[in-house]
Amino acid sequence: MSNSTLASAEKRQHILSAALRVFFKYGYKRVSMNEIAEAAGISRPGLYLHFSSKEEVFRAAILQFADGLIEEISNGLHSRKTIEEKLRYAFEVWTVQRFDLTLNSPEAKEISDSSYEFAREALDQSYEKLESVLASILKGHVKSGGNQKTLSAEKMAHILTSAVRGFKLVAKSPSELRKLIQDLLGIILAA
Repeated sequence: MSNSTLASAEKRQHILSAALRVFFKYGYKRVSMNEIAEAAGISRPGLYLHFSSKEEVFRAAILQFADGLIEEISNGLHSRKTIEEKLRYAFEVWTVQRFDLTLNSPEAKEISDSSYEFAREALDQSYEKLESVLASILKGHVKSGGNQKTLSAEKMAHILTSAVRGFKLVAKSPSELRKLIQDLLGIILAA
């Protein structure tokens, strides 16, 4: 990677970090390209050199945010011993830590809702990355054999992430969300 490409990638990352701060502070709809540029310390035309629209910034910011969570999960897995501890840790980082924020912040809730509306593909890509991490954890649990009713690690990971996406809609507190996840893990790991 050339120095100019590296500098451009670093600048892009800086813009996305600034954009995330602005989105979390004001929500998606109230943020303009001017505010993103100002938060990043660049001109609006400079911002347009990297991103063509607020939606593009938002999609890229969602992916960067998710990549940070995946990195945090990956770095913390080695200190967890059992498959259940690893899975609970992954969901704690991915889902529970920010759940309270979403419940209590209209801006965070709007970001969550907007990600479905304006960044569905980025959101789906993020969950695919999480599923990949979960599948790698579950590979040690899945027994290979002739039983065709045994779910693959990938299928279990997909069921887990799909269910937890729904849990975020019905849980009323982080402790209720944790309990739902714990119960689901019990069911999946018993299968």
